[in-house]
Amino acid sequence: MNFPPILVTQAEYEKAQAVFAAARNLDCRPAPAEEAALAALVRETGCRCVVLGVAPYRDALYDALAANAGAQGALLIRFGFGTDSIDKALVRNKGLALVNTPVDIQTSVAELTVFLIGALMRHTPRLDETVRRGGFAPLRGRELRGKTALLIGGGKIGLKVARMLHQGFGVRMLASARSPEAEWIAKSGLTRAALHETFGIESYSQDPAELLPQADIVSLHLPLTPETRNLIGARELARMKPGSVLVNASRGGIVDEAALYDALASGRLAGAASDVFTHEPYCPVAPDKDLRTLPTMVFSPHCGSNTAEANARMAASAVAQAEAFAAGEKAELCLVPLTP
Repeated sequence: MNFPPILVTQAEYEKAQAVFAAARNLDCRPAPAEEAALAALVRETGCRCVVLGVAPYRDALYDALAANAGAQGALLIRFGFGTDSIDKALVRNKGLALVNTPVDIQTSVAELTVFLIGALMRHTPRLDETVRRGGFAPLRGRELRGKTALLIGGGKIGLKVARMLHQGFGVRMLASARSPEAEWIAKSGLTRAALHETFGIESYSQDPAELLPQADIVSLHLPLTPETRNLIGARELARMKPGSVLVNASRGGIVDEAALYDALASGRLAGAASDVFTHEPYCPVAPDKDLRTLPTMVFSPHCGSNTAEANARMAASAVAQAEAFAAGEKAELCLVPLTP
């Protein structure tokens, strides 16, 4: 197939190098993620298809792809599911196409969520640090069994977390999403009885504030939209049960990080863990509210889907869609809507 090189941002290429290297009909090459350098390489190689990670792209990349597109078009492939780092208005206005790789990343993200919950309940990072510094003082932890967890966002990842917590640890589950309950149940493809028996979900509300006071654990599973930005702020944190914990493995910006700092520093919350942040790499939203200074805050660097298994699935999807695009088989693409 005589098709220009596919440029894959370096981190994503390294996550599944064997898959990209084995693409028989494509020349997949690693490329810098930084926009100016990537745009320059797009122009230099005549590239019409790029595979991107979570870094934001503002202008130059779209211009470079549009210059190469010709009558056949050009394609951006998001290595993953969320596309909030890509300017959809520019994709649309430049006549480009955008796809994601909607394979099973839910298992990896759900497992990390459960591990972060466990780290909070048993203070694992602090215990590790104590031993590394020559100490051996224990910290009293808490069991998961018998606790109540609230899922905010009731999609596939949230339901996987619910199943793991309920069946594995005997956790009672609550759920909140924006849809009316009947619509949410229909979207899940399950029955109300199955949601109760298999996933342990006992109560549902469109308003998470109704359920926050009941929960020992609050876990977020939402996309970042204008409606969800700072969804968990000072008001919501104040409604959480004293001594409860908060976990965010969805998107940065959903939690007001300054308000979270205050809730942790005051001791109202026992702990919080996050894989995602308002600014990535993490930097505090205010100089005097640096979450890194709090021993009850647990961090991971936006790696929820970064497992060997999920990376291989995402890379295979990216390669398959690049091949379909190169062959003009656009019906095979997982197109992301570009409506304003």
